[in-house]
Amino acid sequence: MKLAAIICEFNPLHTGHKRLIDYAKSISDKVVCIMSGNFTQRGLPACADKYSRAVHALMAGADAVVEMPTVFATSAAENFAFGGVSIAAKLGADFLVFGSECGDLPTLNRCADVIENTAVQEKIKQEIAKGVSYPKALALATGLAELDKPNNTLSIEYLRAIRKTGSSITPLTIIREDNRNENTPLNYVSSSCLRKNKELLAKYSFDFVEKSVSNEIENIYCELAPIILSVTTKEQLRTIEGVSEGLENRIFNADKSMGYDRMIEEIKTKRYTRLKLQRIVLHTILNITKEYVLNCKTEFPTFKMLATKQNAVTLIPRTDGKFDETTKRADCLYSALGGKKPPRKLIVIDD
Repeated sequence: MKLAAIICEFNPLHTGHKRLIDYAKSISDKVVCIMSGNFTQRGLPACADKYSRAVHALMAGADAVVEMPTVFATSAAENFAFGGVSIAAKLGADFLVFGSECGDLPTLNRCADVIENTAVQEKIKQEIAKGVSYPKALALATGLAELDKPNNTLSIEYLRAIRKTGSSITPLTIIREDNRNENTPLNYVSSSCLRKNKELLAKYSFDFVEKSVSNEIENIYCELAPIILSVTTKEQLRTIEGVSEGLENRIFNADKSMGYDRMIEEIKTKRYTRLKLQRIVLHTILNITKEYVLNCKTEFPTFKMLATKQNAVTLIPRTDGKFDETTKRADCLYSALGGKKPPRKLIVIDD
């Protein structure tokens, strides 16, 4: 039996994701999605709880959904890819299927080769220090324009993670056709556009997804986050993943009384973008420290199966009751923000 893995967030799931799942089904017997839980790489709550989004994936054609631990799901591209690929390897996946702007694996592999160069790594750091985005820094440091695209960047990190883990997984990519400008939509629209625009959500997603999507939990989180950070010490901040070069001072001194956006704007620098800071704020709240991340990369936390079709119940080993404490804390936070607890047991639906 051939197994294809897709590393995803589905925040929310849309027609482009369905196209990716359909492609994975065409080259395998079963498709498993390795999905972020209740918090995503943006450092913010997901637009629907993890069990709802897992069911969305099954209804779109996947056979099973397992959860990527929060420590990786809320990380930047390198650790996000490492976590997803490590799980795919543990599951015995034959293929890793992903979308990229270029849709060309040889090109992505060449880019991955260049990035491994030590001198290039130093140039990347220098460009980031100037305040450019990570994808832009890669493009400038390597001279490869393909790298100045977010999904190409993530795809290259998947390839690097496969090499680092020594996995025998075969990577496969298709062209990602999301349009990121909601004013001129094409055949597919990105999740970020759909979270902002209900009309686009109705057109480019599905009825079973639309009814689950809400920004309410994100809004409540953004109200509470500055309050929580207001009682955090510099010493605590210094230990948090992503905090370096005295950033703990900027976070500690930022005005927490004027809301989340104002706080982020005060902390933001050329080196520390809004997205990075959103992740750091969440890591602070969940106490995701540098030491914890290093430990997780050497002693990988067990993953959890969220939902499966009846004919795939035995596909993934059950790990209920063994899941990492940080993901449990993240679930408790999400539940408190939403005023209700999502189901905690594996969801099984008919084929």
